[in-house]
Amino acid sequence: MTPLSNFPTLQDAAIIQGMLEANGIPSVLSDQNNLYVPVFGGVTILVREQDLDKAIELLRDHNDAQPQ
Repeated sequence: MTPLSNFPTLQDAAIIQGMLEANGIPSVLSDQNNLYVPVFGGVTILVREQDLDKAIELLRDHNDAQPQ
């Protein structure tokens, strides 16, 4: 898995994760069990390497995040 983008809260990341999965891109949220996510840098969405370009395109098309 490779990092796609970082979000300040679990809720923000979960919304994007839902969009990715609705478009056939499996993903994993890192740091999702950390209660202090904003303090420690937020939640990162990870996708498979072969899905990275498609996931970046989806984020850009929807203006939901700037991929890192």
